[in-house]
Amino acid sequence: MSAGSVSQEALAQSLQQSLSANAQERKQAEKYLGSIEQTPGFVVPLLQLVSNEAGDATVRFAAALYFKNFVRRRWAAGEDGEAEDTVGEADRRAVRGELVGLMITAPKRLQLQLGEAVSIIAESDFPDRWPELIGTLVGRLSATDYHVNNGILQTAHTVFKGWRSAFRSDALYSKINRVLAEFTEAYMQVFVTTDRLIGEHGGDRAALQVLLHSLALLCQIYYDLNCQDLPPFFEDHMGEFMQTFHKYLVYSNPLVEGDASDDVAGDLEEVKASICEILELYAQRYEEDFKQLPQFVETVWGMLTTAGAGARFDGVVSRGMAFLQTVVRNPRQKHLFAAAESLALICERIVIPNTVLPAADEELFEDDPMQYVRRDVEGSDAGSRREAAAGLVRGLLDQFSAETTQVMSVYIRKALEQYAASPGERWRDKDVALFMATSVAVVASVQSLGATQVNALVDVGDFFTTQVVQHLAAVDSDRGAPILKADAIRYVTTFRSQLDRGLLAQALPLLAAHLGHPDAAVATYAAIAVERLLVLKRDGRLVFGPGDVGPLAEPMLGHVFGVLARAGSPQKLAENDYLIKLVMRVIVACRTDILPLAPAALERLAGVVREVSKNPSNPRFSHCMFEALASLARFSCAAEPAALAQFEATLFPIFQEVLQADVAEFMPYVFQILAQLLAGHGAGAGLPEAYLGLLPPLLQPALWAAQANIPALVRLLQSYLQVGGAQLAAGGHLEPILGVFQRLVASRANDHNGFALLLAVTQLAPPDAVKQYLSAVLSLCLKRLQASRTAKLTRGFVHYLGCVLCAGGASGAGVDLLLDAMDAVQPGLFATVMQNVLLPAIPTVVGRAERKATVVGFALLLAAPRLRAAPQTAALAAPLLQQLAAAAMATDARAQTAAAAAAEEDLDSLEIAEDTGYQASYAQLATLGDAQIDPCPQIADAAAGLGRALKPAWAALAPVAQQQLPPEAAAFVAKAVEQAA
Repeated sequence: MSAGSVSQEALAQSLQQSLSANAQERKQAEKYLGSIEQTPGFVVPLLQLVSNEAGDATVRFAAALYFKNFVRRRWAAGEDGEAEDTVGEADRRAVRGELVGLMITAPKRLQLQLGEAVSIIAESDFPDRWPELIGTLVGRLSATDYHVNNGILQTAHTVFKGWRSAFRSDALYSKINRVLAEFTEAYMQVFVTTDRLIGEHGGDRAALQVLLHSLALLCQIYYDLNCQDLPPFFEDHMGEFMQTFHKYLVYSNPLVEGDASDDVAGDLEEVKASICEILELYAQRYEEDFKQLPQFVETVWGMLTTAGAGARFDGVVSRGMAFLQTVVRNPRQKHLFAAAESLALICERIVIPNTVLPAADEELFEDDPMQYVRRDVEGSDAGSRREAAAGLVRGLLDQFSAETTQVMSVYIRKALEQYAASPGERWRDKDVALFMATSVAVVASVQSLGATQVNALVDVGDFFTTQVVQHLAAVDSDRGAPILKADAIRYVTTFRSQLDRGLLAQALPLLAAHLGHPDAAVATYAAIAVERLLVLKRDGRLVFGPGDVGPLAEPMLGHVFGVLARAGSPQKLAENDYLIKLVMRVIVACRTDILPLAPAALERLAGVVREVSKNPSNPRFSHCMFEALASLARFSCAAEPAALAQFEATLFPIFQEVLQADVAEFMPYVFQILAQLLAGHGAGAGLPEAYLGLLPPLLQPALWAAQANIPALVRLLQSYLQVGGAQLAAGGHLEPILGVFQRLVASRANDHNGFALLLAVTQLAPPDAVKQYLSAVLSLCLKRLQASRTAKLTRGFVHYLGCVLCAGGASGAGVDLLLDAMDAVQPGLFATVMQNVLLPAIPTVVGRAERKATVVGFALLLAAPRLRAAPQTAALAAPLLQQLAAAAMATDARAQTAAAAAAEEDLDSLEIAEDTGYQASYAQLATLGDAQIDPCPQIADAAAGLGRALKPAWAALAPVAQQQLPPEAAAFVAKAVEQAA
């Protein structure tokens, strides 16, 4: 397909359909777009649609969104500096030539999408392949047109903001220094001009809005350019910049301040929040140079005491308190807060007012409970006043623990007394008291454990008993104030690592009962709390084992499935991933004790899968749903093998629906669970008829075209080979399976999957059936190595050959098999491949099992008389022995850790990544695990395998080791041989 064959009309129509609520229409559009996006020149009409000011706004947005995702998928370099199906150089040049101009002129809604693409491209291409970027931005700055300037500044911020979270490196500093050299003079000129124009246009509302937006962007860029280090330019001009920042912290103009009750921050509030962020950075990183710090502490303090309560001021207040927290935590600055009246004033006039639950949050709790919970549990980019107030309290506790605790305790007692006097009307006082008590008690926390260190002056257990448990004792209490229940549950979640087991054992059934609470937020908080308690460990052991969870499992699952059943649509059902995560956790916690509940749980889960498959919308829900299903199958079938038939009978019709409807988001999960169920029949048991009928469609190229399907399909084919390797060989299925390998090994992105499949064929199919294909397989691998060698490919090839060499063990059958196959490709080829490819790569193989197989296989080769008999290969004995010693001696800490974790199968700590999404290449089910294909399971590790393999030939090899190996390596090998059984 040529560039000219990409029709703008068809592209626009498909882009519009890609946003459709109709899942089938959306899927067809995505399929069409996926089929043409690799066409050279595709990106040009796509950007033309984005830039078409006369075009449909929906199409422009869809084009910008697709462009962003296109760049994310295909622009950045892959392993070894190349990307799979990479964007052509002509298209790259076209994009870089148009993108800056498009960012400058695009509406803000489109700029947000394009900005991410700019950031990705700049990270990859600037400065080496896009050296003109900064010059282009500087050259387009205008002395008069601030609409253009704002587009340029937005683009610059998009490029620079990634530095905020980047790790320090020479490459990063080189990039920053280049920007500073080209950008700072022009930046300061615009900064000074903008400040002057704001003063000149103080009575012009429209002009002020544009100029203040410019100043907000300039402040964000200031942070970007200073975030890694204090550049000499900004150090030299610090006085001028800080004077201007101070000016705008206290700036006031009714024309741009708006109504204090507005929910959205205006440009002036954005400016003040950005300045506070800069002050926090300087207080943290450049304190010695920041001579104006005391002045800003006083100014921000005053600003916080007068800031409005409206949501528009949330950012300013939050960032201002974060600045004060940073300063107070610095022992060198504690004198600024040391006076007793200062602490009291901070608590009374800054902390306490900002711990009151905003009216907007009360409304959100009622109207959109999931949004309320998600924002509270996962936080938000903007942060909240409450979070900032809690942070400021923790900062004060760092330096003034007793004094701050005493001051805050007064306010907590007062709030509790006001609540006790009138619980129905003064519930907000109890809400504030619970929040303040938590803020004062928590010294340090992590999300996975809750509070890890608490204030020694606060008894969190006593507070639970006297003030918290009353809200959990009965599900129907606090009817007029369900937020108090949420607060109480959140208290248990926060202090789960600090409360003793007796209190947690008291809380667990109470929390479980609240899964049935009619308020969605309360039920969700309960699900989160129970789920966290079920993974809580002390001294390496779970606090609650199957015996504790089992009696509660049925009502808990009943409550959760009841809530899910009441959802009115697939999207609504999948909205609450916390609930389905709890289902997964209950099953894992019960282990095989789940068997009595398994039939009912299977039916309910299957129904959820069928409903959600109509329109998948929440990747985390989907992942936990399938983890729950896989866990249920794993533990049920382990307890009762006959349960396997029930799982297959229930799930097969649903899985057929998913595959026939081409539900792309679910297919990788379906393949993984099919792999699990099939493996449940047992190695060599023979393939059931249903699986045999499914095999031909699984080998069709269309399924393998989707990247996310590939690892799951490989895993499924591994199960086919494990259960019926001989059956597949007899039925003529090995050849099409090896055809899949041929496709995979040709791809940089999938060659490792190809070797995983090839290894399964080699190890699990009858040797005589595999032998006839070995020369062709080796030829394919060698051609790929010659055409496009990568470190990953080479490691996979070396490991595979090691596994082939292990065949037959000390009999040497594997050695003869490999050498004969190599000679069939080309006589004498093996010595060349060994010298140029294999020897350097042997020590690079990673993974404990992979390294063991590699070392054992090549040690068997070294011990074989055939290797040492031929002159070409005999010369390789010494370097091969040296590489094997290096590989066996190497300690791969990551591989050992991973192996230990795999052996332990710590499903109790299974976590679902926050960024799990359908855009990911693959989401593996942790309960399934990797296929364990080990050609030498009887050997413990690489060192033992090396000694055992070399022992029969050690008389001939010992002189080689002594004369040509480093002393340490020679001693290591000799000891391994001596200790070999």
